[in-house]
Amino acid sequence: MRLREHPKIQWPPSWAELDESPLRAEEGILREVNLIEPMKLLLSNEMDGKVYFAEIDCSNAAFASRLHEKIKPIVGRPIRELGELDF
Repeated sequence: MRLREHPKIQWPPSWAELDESPLRAEEGILREVNLIEPMKLLLSNEMDGKVYFAEIDCSNAAFASRLHEKIKPIVGRPIRELGELDF
């Protein structure tokens, strides 16, 4: 199952830059992924010289940890590749 089709997360996430409206797209380059809480990931995405952030809430800590490990190798690659990950 592709990540974008996984029932346990919302894809694509809502991207936001400080003081700007949210961006909802699979555009840009993934710059960072962090597990910020047991069930939450923080992604950073660079597009047109601006950095956007999005949180992905997961249904449980084990899923969040697996998702984090799957996403880490994609850092530096286009965001759309995340949606194509088999999970």
